[in-house]
Amino acid sequence: MPLSAINAAFYETVIAKLQATDDYREYEAAFQDATGLPLTLEPASRLTVALCSKHQARTSFCSLMNEAGHSCHTCQALHRGIEKEMGIEESDSIEREAAAGTTFTEKSPTSVGAITSAFGDAPRTFECFAGLCETMVPVKAGNQLLAFLKTGQVMVKEPTRDAFRHAMSQLDEEKSDSEVTALEKAYFSTPIVPPAKYRAMTTLLKTYAKQLSLASERILTELDNLEPESIRKAKTYLANNYQKSLTLNEVATAAGMSHFHFSKRFKETVGIGFAEYLSRLRISECKKILWNPNRSITEAAFECGFQSMASFNRAWNKFESISPKEYRKTQ
Repeated sequence: MPLSAINAAFYETVIAKLQATDDYREYEAAFQDATGLPLTLEPASRLTVALCSKHQARTSFCSLMNEAGHSCHTCQALHRGIEKEMGIEESDSIEREAAAGTTFTEKSPTSVGAITSAFGDAPRTFECFAGLCETMVPVKAGNQLLAFLKTGQVMVKEPTRDAFRHAMSQLDEEKSDSEVTALEKAYFSTPIVPPAKYRAMTTLLKTYAKQLSLASERILTELDNLEPESIRKAKTYLANNYQKSLTLNEVATAAGMSHFHFSKRFKETVGIGFAEYLSRLRISECKKILWNPNRSITEAAFECGFQSMASFNRAWNKFESISPKEYRKTQ
């Protein structure tokens, strides 16, 4: 589902709530202490050009490249190229010059425009012009891309003099001798993480991203006390009756509104339409049942309010990137 299907402010509120949880803050601190690598959780709608533009860079070389406006167009173009490969592009369609990055994961999607569900579930690891690696791990709610866990600023192989000279040749401006000396010292002091260990770190993030995905789904279907009383009534009614066959008119009546005004107000407040919200809620409850290996997929579907397996399959395929059987295997 494209990003435009969900109100951006609502979307970012979900991520802000995740960032504020004790669970996330503890994980972020533990990951950084254990690995020495920076970690950020960024909404896909506000993805920054470089990891160190938000968090203080842990790598001296990246710090020097970004201090006092030093960040070069080559580095920025690489990150923008990565965003384009992932289907991320500024809404005003400003043309960007993208430098080619090297990936050592599977091929990135080629679609360009709003963020799409084509990103997949696999992390993406890119190598910049200077040989430093950065990894982006998608966090989704069902099939909707919400955010990225980002880490990196390390090398996976020993730096060489030739590699440093090549990196300097890619810069868009001349550097003084003292600047080159400082950059060289920082370049050769960049942390080196063996590929196998770096992949293991990425796996840790991928596993945690699944936990964040489940948490974000709860937020999507529960979103807080800032809502009008009528919408809270509707959501409470849905939470208590999602197992039944429900109509918009029935829920609007429970909320004390006409069906027309309820439909409009619900989408304005929640960020997604009534039908999508109900489908998400049912799928979320189905997933809980599927944790039990003794319950069948059919039982889960009908218990959660789907009137046929066809309607269940349509909803599941809309919001999830893997089949119910595959989902069960991951638990």
